[in-house]
Amino acid sequence: MAKKSLPPLSAAEQALMDLLWKKHPATVLELLDLVNQGRTDPVTRNTLQTQLSRLEAKGWIVRDDTSRTHAYEPAVAEHRGRTSVLAELKRRLFGGSGLALVRCLVESGEISEAELAELRKLVRANATKKGGAS
Repeated sequence: MAKKSLPPLSAAEQALMDLLWKKHPATVLELLDLVNQGRTDPVTRNTLQTQLSRLEAKGWIVRDDTSRTHAYEPAVAEHRGRTSVLAELKRRLFGGSGLALVRCLVESGEISEAELAELRKLVRANATKKGGAS
């Protein structure tokens, strides 16, 4: 059975997922400290709580209610989550074309020479795995 697709994330929700993938479980206060590091206009606890509730409703995170302070953890593995976000980005901005996405990165100079070399290795390795020519 195919995995259910995940609802898209806002930029703020994506930033929270990035934090939770790095440090979990995390309480609201721990996340509030992490979110507000280096910010001149801090996020309020209520705003953060709203974002966490939305992420929970979307199925991206789970809340552990076993202790007095609720702890949050990703419900989605980082690789699956990033793949889902990338698929949505590719669909919305590039008409579903992976080539158009990569072309945009390459032509805009957003990929370094070292990254291009790594990308070439990945393409060759995947072509070999699939029985294609390099």
